Amino acid sequence: MVTGAASGIGLALAEAFVAEGMQVVMADRDEEKLRSHVERLNGQAAGSVHAVPTDVTKADQVERSAAAAFERFGALHVAVNNAGIVNRGYSWDLSLDEWHNVLDVDLWGVIHGIRAYVPLILSTGEEGHVVNVASMAAVLPLDRLGPYTVAKHGVLGLTDVLHAEFTALGLPIGASVVMPGMVKTAMNPIGTIEPSTVAANVVDAIRRDRRYVFTDDQSVSEVEDRLRAIVASRTGVV
Repeated sequence: MVTGAASGIGLALAEAFVAEGMQVVMADRDEEKLRSHVERLNGQAAGSVHAVPTDVTKADQVERSAAAAFERFGALHVAVNNAGIVNRGYSWDLSLDEWHNVLDVDLWGVIHGIRAYVPLILSTGEEGHVVNVASMAAVLPLDRLGPYTVAKHGVLGLTDVLHAEFTALGLPIGASVVMPGMVKTAMNPIGTIEPSTVAANVVDAIRRDRRYVFTDDQSVSEVEDRLRAIVASRTGVV
């Protein structure tokens, strides 16, 4: 299962999974693009890709996509919560609707995916993996990206919680959070990283059970400076 699969990282993931011989359910709210790509991919591997028009902000639609995956293929082993949007503006200037627009897709979309897809993965009794796509904004906040940064920090934290829960229950299910940098997509046309690079990293993360998936070495020093500042501040506790 891949959400936000009609373009960008989601589409690259679907293509990479098909190339690995996986059966893939592609979910996206852009029905026209979705069906076009499914038709193309099924031309490469007949019957291995299925389209489910899905708005991840709607819990019932995400649950319907999960049901469609089970009905089509009989099981679910890998779920990628990828759908995302972004807006810009000073945190105090953005309207509540602007805050909700991003949080509803980028955070609640992941929550809806976890609630719908994880029980199906558990029901197999087999190995599985949950991949949540965050951003470098999960570890490096930038100005005028308040809703996006809040959502992606939440995705990082939620993935860590999933990992802890799977471990505590002794389940053979991995949880990975992906933190891509400047990826060339419709959201970021000036990006320098190809979506296929992100997809290759995700495939490797599933194989090797990598919890934290960085796709490049951009902003390494800035991220490390922030983490060091957080840790160092503990020495000032009174």
